[in-house]
Amino acid sequence: MVDRRSTCRQRVYYGGRLAFHERTSTFDCIVRNFSAGGAKIEIGNPAAVPDTVELLIARQGVAYFGRIVWRLENLAGLALNGPRRHVASLPLDIALRLRATERINRQLRAELIRLRSVF
Repeated sequence: MVDRRSTCRQRVYYGGRLAFHERTSTFDCIVRNFSAGGAKIEIGNPAAVPDTVELLIARQGVAYFGRIVWRLENLAGLALNGPRRHVASLPLDIALRLRATERINRQLRAELIRLRSVF
């Protein structure tokens, strides 16, 4: 098999997270090898992930926009764009907490409306 990569990949073992659909959906993954131009990730179900994703690597404090170029049973290959720091946008953990808080807020408002209608 001919290696067509433009840069060498380093073997790594990073915990990562794939975010997509404007960060409303996420999958945890393991980054197995990595370079500035791409990465191999291990994920439970690569078929459930769309072609364009954001790869967040908390250990490095960076995120990469990329696209999936190949998929196997539990592996996928990503072609990555240049890194960007998390601080440029809302960090994913805060976005997830915000979404959970908004859901609880909607539930509480619905309960309040229900209670007002009873009295």
